[in-house]
Amino acid sequence: MAGPAPHPRPAGAHPVHIHPARPLYRFFATGLGASMWFFLMYRARKDGAALMGWRHPWEH
Repeated sequence: MAGPAPHPRPAGAHPVHIHPARPLYRFFATGLGASMWFFLMYRARKDGAALMGWRHPWEH
C-alpha cells in the first residue's frame, strides 16, 4: 500500500517545465501595464475628489 514513489526524481526537480516569456511579449506586457497605470492616475487626477466624496460630481 504505502511504498516508495514509482519514479523518484532528483532533489529540486519539478515535473512541469515553464518556458521563459519571449522578449517581445515582455516588452508589450510592460507597455500595457504602464499605460494602465498612466490612465488610472490621469482619471484619479480628474475624478479623484468626486470619487473619494470630497467634492460633488456636478461641481466642476
